[in-house]
Amino acid sequence: MKTAAKFLYTLIPLYIGCGMGIQSDELDAVATKSDTIASTNIPESAQPAAATAKTYIKSEIKTVANSNSESKAKALTENSSTLIKIKSPEDKLSDITTPKVHSKKNEVKTFTQKEIEMMANTLAAFKNENRKTETNTSTTSVIKSVTKKKILEKNLKLAEVNQAKVIAALTETVQKQSNESKIFTQKEVEAMTLALTVTNKPESKLVTKTRQASAKSVAATVKTTAINDVKIAESKISETKPAAQNGVKAFTKNEIEAIAAALTSSKNTITKPTVKSKNNRPDETGIEQIKIRILNLQENYKTNKSYTLIVEIENEENKTTNLKIDPELPPKWTIISITELGILEPFQKKMILVSFIIPSENPAVETVASFHVKNAAGNKIASKEVAFSIDKNLDLEIYNVYTTSKLQAGEIITAKYEIKNKGNVEQELILSSKNTVKGEKTIKLGPNSSITIELSQATDPKYYDFITIGTFLNVTSSTSGKTYKAYGSTSVFPSKLKQTDAFFRYPLRFSINYNSNTFQDKNYSAISGELIGDGFLDLKKKNYLNFIIRAPQQQNLQNFGITDQYSLIYNYNNSTIVYLGDHGHYINRLGFDSRFGMGFRVDQNIKKWTLTAFYSKPRLYTFNSEALFGFKSVYRFKKSMLLGIAVESSKGSIIGASKNIEANLDEKGQIATSNFELRSKNTFVNAESSLSVTNKFTDHAHFLNLVQKVQNLTYAGSFTFSGKNYFGIIRNSVEYSNSLFYKINKFDFLVGQTLSQVNKRLNPLFFAAEPYFENYYARIGYRFSPRSSINLLIDKRVREDQLEPKSYFYKESGIDYRYVYGGRLFSFGLSGRIAETQNLLSEDLQDRITYSHNLDATYRFSNHLTVRGGVNHNYSNRYGISNFNENYFTYNMGLDYNFNRNFRINSTFNSGFSPEDNYLRRDFINAMMMLTIAKNHLFELRVNYFENPGSTNRKELLAFGTYTYTFGAPLKRVLEQGGVSGLIQVDDKSIAVKGIKIIAVGKSIVTNEKGIFEFNNLPLGNNYILMDESTLPFGVIPIARTPFQVLVEKDKKVELNILLVRAGTIIGTFGFPSLTKPITINLEGYIKIENEHFNYTVESNAKGFFKFQNIVPGTYKLTLIRYKGDQFFELDKEIQITVGAGEKNVIDVPVKGKERKVQFKNKNFKIGG
Repeated sequence: MKTAAKFLYTLIPLYIGCGMGIQSDELDAVATKSDTIASTNIPESAQPAAATAKTYIKSEIKTVANSNSESKAKALTENSSTLIKIKSPEDKLSDITTPKVHSKKNEVKTFTQKEIEMMANTLAAFKNENRKTETNTSTTSVIKSVTKKKILEKNLKLAEVNQAKVIAALTETVQKQSNESKIFTQKEVEAMTLALTVTNKPESKLVTKTRQASAKSVAATVKTTAINDVKIAESKISETKPAAQNGVKAFTKNEIEAIAAALTSSKNTITKPTVKSKNNRPDETGIEQIKIRILNLQENYKTNKSYTLIVEIENEENKTTNLKIDPELPPKWTIISITELGILEPFQKKMILVSFIIPSENPAVETVASFHVKNAAGNKIASKEVAFSIDKNLDLEIYNVYTTSKLQAGEIITAKYEIKNKGNVEQELILSSKNTVKGEKTIKLGPNSSITIELSQATDPKYYDFITIGTFLNVTSSTSGKTYKAYGSTSVFPSKLKQTDAFFRYPLRFSINYNSNTFQDKNYSAISGELIGDGFLDLKKKNYLNFIIRAPQQQNLQNFGITDQYSLIYNYNNSTIVYLGDHGHYINRLGFDSRFGMGFRVDQNIKKWTLTAFYSKPRLYTFNSEALFGFKSVYRFKKSMLLGIAVESSKGSIIGASKNIEANLDEKGQIATSNFELRSKNTFVNAESSLSVTNKFTDHAHFLNLVQKVQNLTYAGSFTFSGKNYFGIIRNSVEYSNSLFYKINKFDFLVGQTLSQVNKRLNPLFFAAEPYFENYYARIGYRFSPRSSINLLIDKRVREDQLEPKSYFYKESGIDYRYVYGGRLFSFGLSGRIAETQNLLSEDLQDRITYSHNLDATYRFSNHLTVRGGVNHNYSNRYGISNFNENYFTYNMGLDYNFNRNFRINSTFNSGFSPEDNYLRRDFINAMMMLTIAKNHLFELRVNYFENPGSTNRKELLAFGTYTYTFGAPLKRVLEQGGVSGLIQVDDKSIAVKGIKIIAVGKSIVTNEKGIFEFNNLPLGNNYILMDESTLPFGVIPIARTPFQVLVEKDKKVELNILLVRAGTIIGTFGFPSLTKPITINLEGYIKIENEHFNYTVESNAKGFFKFQNIVPGTYKLTLIRYKGDQFFELDKEIQITVGAGEKNVIDVPVKGKERKVQFKNKNFKIGG
């Protein structure tokens, strides 16, 4: 018995501590350990009592498994573990830190069985009162924070009142003397009552702090009580007779069971707290027994899309509950479907699918939705708020609503396009089109709104063939930077059909040219004629011929860069090419110059070989007047790689544009050149090596160009070298350059160097010597957008003029900058340089700070007019020998005007050029006008005010005017002619058939009183017969589509019968047959009726009314193309409509709400934590 009592009093504090909360696995461990101790240490005589207590305590441990208070559980576990270690009365309790409590006789209160029952009933009554308080507190949980504070203060006061009432009720039941009693001191009663009261109270943060302090006190009190009770039990059980001291008696088995029953009754009155503990996960909420969790909450949500949430509901209560979920979504969110929740067994989890649509107008802000769980009575027992982060939606939709399907040339095309902002923010839109846009071209469109844009396009009445003209609308959103497009098309038939040329012709152009060249002291002028042929000679396009004949021969033409010319190129099937007459043959980069003159060249392709032979004898200029001849062969290993070798022979020339190359009239010899070329996706190689052998010298030259790309890195390099006595176009020269270019994201980087000392044999009439220069540089670039970028470059360079006298020779280190913006209407570039410059022509070699700035801009006023301009300021000491900084100001302006495709003007003016441009041709004024009349006649006028390369202060004015007539020389007849005989037919004899206009090949005729018409002299092949429907009687239409296509055969007349009928009309209204009340749904939409031959489209108004007019009688299928409003609806069933000639059909069209289906794209997703 002593051991059994010890075991019992070891487990009683465990039971009392259950109200403090403990995890089930911890309780199982305690129960298991206690069970082991009991089995090991309890004598056989005490087993019945111990078994009863053990069974009771185990059941209580299971009940406590759902408690949430970790602090109570820990205290209970520690206390229980300590007590379990006591195996015999001899074990000391001094290890327990709780101070010993010695009950005095005057502090002892005895409870009978009836008093214990009365205490339990009293606590049960207060439990019901506290439940009401808990309900009130839960109901007011949505009140503002100030109101919550007041409620918490009130609840604290109520807790104090309840505690006082409980203590008073317990005190009234106390009896000082009883034979069936258990001793409780006053402190024990107060501690137990406080624990019961605090546990019974709905908690806030403030109350929780108070409860935690009280729990510590209760734990200490329970621990002390347990230790003292063990001691008392040990002393009392050892007595064989009831003890009379202090009125305390020993506990029998029945007494122990009575105490356990009283404790059970008291515990059942305790209501678990409904407040979410600190350890609750952020994705769950609800009262303690019901938990709500969202398992697939996304970081961001887009509007105008459907989503499905997976909601987990968990029943943590030890009873079956019938529940349902009730989502409370933001305004205009549409629920698609919800899975039923239904019966939830104890500790069961269920997953509910809630599908919904986020409307397009939902703002891009955090939007809150609530998910409520209700019981069978409809009472809310758990809730969870879910915050959805809504993305910005910049979606736009643009589509063609209407475009004129067909019209006659000269009429105006009308097209309508609808733009819908499907996003949730206002967007600024820029409209553009080659067609004419009616209204503003920059608009603002709010969320979930639309606008209709109308376009128009005039057609040329002089169209001679059928043509399809497209309309389109470009919409660029300044908000998103995206561009959207939509298109439409219209068939345009001409007022007259151009008769197809019956001959296959060779295209020719004949021109008369007038040239005038004016200097400060003299003027040259010349008139010449020119005939050019350029085209195929046969229908199979195997024989191609190009020729030029320009005459007469005039020495003055040399001043204009043109001369008399007689040349021909014949190409047979791209295998044999023959050049005859005046040509310039540029065989290799390192060979001779082109030597433009009279001669020949033949290229023959034989499989992978190309063999070339050539001869040319200049006849127009004294420079390089010696003949050039030679051969070349090329072998192509594959399309991307070839190897060639060439041999050329000629004589020397007089001194040319470069003073660094002496005249060599008495030198003659040959140049042999080998070349290699490789082209692939990431590699380009072009190499040449030459050897020249003359009667005086033997020398060599080499050239290599390499480009290699490896991912984002590109290397580009070139090398040119020619010996001092090399015989080719380049002599005594060296040039090499290397660069590395790297691009990553929006950045690009470039480093490199270039050295150029090139001397070329060139005709001084057209060319000047190039400058020497050496340059080392590094550049970084950044692209802000596809339209704008910036570049910064640092370099060190030397540049020397090769003209005499020298205009510049300087060293310089500086920084270049450049910013470019290219917009749809406006573009500009800003560039400049800041440097430290040393003028090497000056005796004063002092470095000076120099700079230059350039601004260029272009603005397009319309599709017809564009203006451009620029200004340059250069402050430098580079030029001349003074070594003083001077200001150089230049500016330019230009204009481009395209009235239409037949007339355009452009002009450019430059105020001046840098001395570094003297080796180039400089155009100060350049103007051009072109006018085309009737496609065959072209007038062109050009004016140039310029300086030639190498010349200074010697400006020239060149005026050039030409008239060109384009025609074709007939080579073969390919077409014959025929005719059409037609008849207008009617079933309704009241329809007049006289006077209806019929059009073909540009001719119009009218029908006679019998409806007969006839065409002759039509070209063979497909022809189109038109009917002017404005000449038809009112309400009468042809039963076949116009225009009518006929196949005209040689010397035959094709019969064409056209049937006319009275048109039908269909009037309809959309409606919801399932609704009995008037509807307010917007039923605007686009409706189409169609059959095998015809289709018609109209719009319905908001009430669903629509009307089809002038339709060909027949049976049609009615379809709803799209709705215009916010509501989703569709036809209830497929509708077939039959309309007769002249009939008016009135129909009701039933519609229904359109079903939306939710489909999971990913079938392999995992649910749960």
